Amino acid sequence: MHIRRCRVSYLCCVALLALGCIGGSLFGHGLPDGRFEGRHTHSIGLTPDGTRLLALNTPDGRLSVFNVASAANPVPVLVAEIPVGLEPVALRARTNDEVWVVNEVGDCVTVVSLRLGVVVATLQVPDEPADVVFAQGKAFVSCARNNLLRVFDAVTRQPLASIPLQGLCPRALATDAGGTKVFAAFLHSGNGTTVLPPAQAPAPPLPTNPLLPLAPQTALIVAASDPRVGFTLLDHDLAEVDAATAQVTRYLGGVGTNLFDVAIQPGTGDPWVANTEARNLVRFEPALRGHVADHRLTRIDHASGTPTIFDMNPGINYALLPNPAAQATALAQPTGVIFSSDGATAWVAAFGSDRVARIDAATGAVVARVELRSTGQTSRQMRGPRALVLHEGRQRLYVLNKIANSISVIGTAGGVLLAEVPAGSNDPTLAGVREGSGFLFDARLSGNGTISCATCHIDADLDGLAWDLGDPAGDMVTVSGANLTAGDPTPRPRLLHPMKGPMTTLTLKALGENAPYQWRGDRATLQDFNSKFETLLGGVALAPADIGVLADYLFNLAPHPNPNQLADDSLPATFAGGDPVRGEALFNNPVNRCAECHTENSGGIGNIDLASVIGATQPIKNPWLRTVYQRVFRTPEAGVSLSGFGLTHDGSGLALPRTHPFALDHFAASDLADVAAFLLCNDNGMAAAVGVTRTCNAQNTTDGALLAEIAVLEAQSADFAIEIAVQGVVGGRRRAFFYNYFTDLYRPDTAGEPGLTRAALLALLGGEDALTFLSVPSGRGSRLGGDRNADAVLDNDGPAPALTASLLDQGVHLHWPSQPSGWVLESAPALGAPWSAVTLPLSSVGATLQLEDPILGATMRFYRLRRTW
Repeated sequence: MHIRRCRVSYLCCVALLALGCIGGSLFGHGLPDGRFEGRHTHSIGLTPDGTRLLALNTPDGRLSVFNVASAANPVPVLVAEIPVGLEPVALRARTNDEVWVVNEVGDCVTVVSLRLGVVVATLQVPDEPADVVFAQGKAFVSCARNNLLRVFDAVTRQPLASIPLQGLCPRALATDAGGTKVFAAFLHSGNGTTVLPPAQAPAPPLPTNPLLPLAPQTALIVAASDPRVGFTLLDHDLAEVDAATAQVTRYLGGVGTNLFDVAIQPGTGDPWVANTEARNLVRFEPALRGHVADHRLTRIDHASGTPTIFDMNPGINYALLPNPAAQATALAQPTGVIFSSDGATAWVAAFGSDRVARIDAATGAVVARVELRSTGQTSRQMRGPRALVLHEGRQRLYVLNKIANSISVIGTAGGVLLAEVPAGSNDPTLAGVREGSGFLFDARLSGNGTISCATCHIDADLDGLAWDLGDPAGDMVTVSGANLTAGDPTPRPRLLHPMKGPMTTLTLKALGENAPYQWRGDRATLQDFNSKFETLLGGVALAPADIGVLADYLFNLAPHPNPNQLADDSLPATFAGGDPVRGEALFNNPVNRCAECHTENSGGIGNIDLASVIGATQPIKNPWLRTVYQRVFRTPEAGVSLSGFGLTHDGSGLALPRTHPFALDHFAASDLADVAAFLLCNDNGMAAAVGVTRTCNAQNTTDGALLAEIAVLEAQSADFAIEIAVQGVVGGRRRAFFYNYFTDLYRPDTAGEPGLTRAALLALLGGEDALTFLSVPSGRGSRLGGDRNADAVLDNDGPAPALTASLLDQGVHLHWPSQPSGWVLESAPALGAPWSAVTLPLSSVGATLQLEDPILGATMRFYRLRRTW
């Protein structure tokens, strides 16, 4: 079953001598809908002139623009909120007007004009784009799931090339000072570990619990240099690309396991990479308790390629748990790094710790820490610092907090927190979902402050590894499963040994469909995981209410669409050398019995079948198929592999579709190829059309291909697979529309106008107008298409806030309601003169905002409130 299926500023005037105001609308929380948990890279930035701060309000799908021109006021002033694509994760300003925004679920880059306040072009790219940089007149976009860079002409926006990369999940990008080199960091670069399959592995050690039987024969995690490993595992951490020729010049290794960001040090030209180093070679959970990974910066000598590693938590006694001293200073999961212009100082965002660290670049030592969480606040108020931008002219560091969806402002001179503001005027995230996410990501919950659940479940997803979290001193567990492969649905007990061997990390997305949990189905509820906060993190178990909001968050997570499926919900005619349509028929043929355990969409029914039948040495739950296309990079048969871990529970894997030996021996080679093609294109429960983004303007409204793509979206909307929102500028005004599949009309953002056919809507476009059609999961379309706060009052029908003013001895006192939000105070010296944002500090008194503006002599000034969106 599928999980689917520009606005006008109102005017209000108040007269006091020569004072005036203009204003208009409401904001609030939207409908509950799935959270994709996009992986931010560079989600905050500055225009080249330094006057505007740019930040992504990912939950609301908007680019927020702040005025930061005031030297006296450290608080960024929100002046515009521009709709972009679905799940924006990165941005770069190419000029003072043009900003490129990378949309992870939308599989596109939306090009924004700040002057017009609208997306002017949408560039299609392969699956899960992550970052963009400009060099040599080109734009380079990392495409994580396809392991490549897509290259565009930065001015004409025409595609120039695709650069295949030998590395997994290229995400963060950087360029050198001269723009001659582009560096791409691989999120799933690995740490040179793989598995020996059970048949090759030595017998496991004896249990230390005398009541336990001998452990089952399991696989063994080993270094890829182990002589028993019969293939070469590539250690490609960083790709270096010649920007002029668009060719890879070399790969750099020895950097880390999971790479989050890369920055080039001014002066030396050396890349620095924020990363974690997994300790999955350490066997058994008790030995890993409190020390699952190291959090590091790695400097790479650009001439020799030699890495130098700096531990961000030197001197921690990992054997001491609890360790309050370590908890108070630890820096976990570094996700952002940026340098001062002289290269002497680096700033690092410690995402898991709610801290920002100042680094002496000469020594790599941490010289200062800035706390972003106030005293007494808990995981429910976690910030999650993710990305950084430095404004040296103002001596300010701006931090995008992904979890809180806010911006922290740090004074770089004293390393103090100056302010924190929302990343936008609207966040549709439900309170329980936001608060619950902190319990997954907060490393302060561990006994020494260094690890969280998300150390391995990165952004609630995979880390590309396997871990042996068995316990020789543990106890046997009994679960239930049927012998479905034998045609017997009778539940039977399955005995599980605590020495379970390696298990690959599972995604947490669409978790609600996967009970009982884990590879062996030995966790029936989320409460059953609570002990992990003690046994693995070295902390204390959560309170029941905290587990409750964690469940709110986890059960709200949604998978990305499978990019190999077509937008009309069909399968391609051919894929990877096979016929997926024929493969689907073979898969569902009762004779072949695949679908008895592996249903389409979710791909699993959670049964624990006979271990011997599936070629396992212990009971294993039949897993999802929805992530198959993401986990096919262990290729020992080829002699060279990008990943050390494959498709099966222990990562040993078999070539698709032979993930286990059951019932496929009668297939011909072409049958196997077709079934494999189907598995790679399998509908994962999220409609393939979700995220599709197309921008229309006066020049392309008769483009047949473009109109056909929009027609596909409309058909999918009528099939309840998706909803369509349209956002942009018409007649110089911001507008939004929502496609009503029952009437086949686009509803405007005001009840005072009738619905429009698509042709009538596009006929409104002229001059510099533009409208972007956006396909979203069911439940989001109306909110994005004209009812932003989901209160059934259309955006342009809401009341305007009242601005009042009174004279002072020298100046004017202004005040207006703090709700609705999304309004900026502007002033002008005369009617008809340009308006500019008032950047003086505001004060909040009760439910109002207030400002005192000194006006000297007989100077007159006009004021208005303008809606930011």
